[in-house]
Amino acid sequence: MDTQMGETRDLILRDRRNLICFIISYVINNLVSGVLYDTYVNYLQEVSPSIATSFWSFYGYATFISALILILVPKAGYRKLLVFCSLSCTSALFSVIWFQSEVLYYVTTLLSLVGVQLHYIMLSPYVATYTEHLKEKSINWYTRAYYMGYIGYFVATYLGGAFVVKMFSLRLGVSYSAAQKLTEYVTELDAVSMDAYLKGNCDVLLAVGVISLLSILPVLFIQERKEDYRVVTENQAEKKPLRERVLEYKDVLLNRYALCYLAYWSIVSFAMGLFTSYYTVYLNRNLHIDKATSSLLVSISYIAIVLFMFFTPLAVRKMGQVGTICFSMLLSIPFMITIGLGDRFGAAMVPVVGTALFVRSGLANLSSPVDGALSMAIAPKELRPAFTSMVNFLSGFVSILSGMFTGQILFRTQAGYRYAYFIAAALYAVATAIIFLGLHKKYNRTHEEDV
Repeated sequence: MDTQMGETRDLILRDRRNLICFIISYVINNLVSGVLYDTYVNYLQEVSPSIATSFWSFYGYATFISALILILVPKAGYRKLLVFCSLSCTSALFSVIWFQSEVLYYVTTLLSLVGVQLHYIMLSPYVATYTEHLKEKSINWYTRAYYMGYIGYFVATYLGGAFVVKMFSLRLGVSYSAAQKLTEYVTELDAVSMDAYLKGNCDVLLAVGVISLLSILPVLFIQERKEDYRVVTENQAEKKPLRERVLEYKDVLLNRYALCYLAYWSIVSFAMGLFTSYYTVYLNRNLHIDKATSSLLVSISYIAIVLFMFFTPLAVRKMGQVGTICFSMLLSIPFMITIGLGDRFGAAMVPVVGTALFVRSGLANLSSPVDGALSMAIAPKELRPAFTSMVNFLSGFVSILSGMFTGQILFRTQAGYRYAYFIAAALYAVATAIIFLGLHKKYNRTHEEDV
């Protein structure tokens, strides 16, 4: 009895340690993501506009590739893939600085996004694996992982914008306030100032590349066993013919509940592609808010995400999983419209847009941990990586379409960055209706029901 209790205690401690190590690496990964979606995109706006305006297509390609790689979990485990994520981001950030070519920009953009996206989509099956034997409700660990990750976003976006302006001022030989003023109209900079601005961006990308490399350290402390990621042994798998196993997978992964979730997440992914990568581009180039202030507004919105996620377990207890998703998405729509109408507020534009961005980000991401938990509830344990891959295959495909739409149609004029918020708001409403009608009755479990 004592031996069994000791083994159980050791298992719980190992699971906790593995979760903590993952969260640390995830925070660093999100820090890199924050720079990619801010400094990196703004850098591409000058050196490769075609890639910048269709950035979400690369996100889609990266999601598609990441989903393929995630299928390798039953063979390779999580640890090796996490190491790949770190090396992928690091090599991409270093390469984009040192080698200047259009072809390389395509490669580095895709490689960096594969690294951050694989890390992100790995979160749900990883947390599900290591919370199975813990006493805490799984939703608490999902929430911790998500809000800690957004702290990384906050730090990267806030310091990234300020750091760019600082390095810009040093390279141009002007004061910080003067450099900050110049970034209000980046497209009107003269050749000398633009060169200094681009080099300031490169300074930030180099620093983050070094930080990305450090995310390997916590991964090395993960203690992984084959049974963590390989539920069915090879001998067990051979007991059933391949055709029979494929049919079983089809019945589970393509039932009406799974298809409903796939439809919901596909619409959300398309909508997200219209604006999430272009926050600072819209604030800086449409509303003419200087670079440091626009990055500050976006970084503050990440604080909102963290704060609102503290209420996720309470929301699930009161409204259930699906109810929380519907509540958060519907309430975020008016604030999206407010952001799109930002220049209508005159002198109050910055506080109004900043507040709307803050509340929208908080509300829209209140349900992020629930999204992960809900998808894992739909699929049985042995098929979680496969279902996660399926979700991200489809998400990647629609993200590619979203990027093509922005690059070839919506962002052909600067006004498209504004219309993106209105279109996304309508799509959020459609996605909310789909998940409510399809999943509310069966999957709207509360916290007490062991989400």
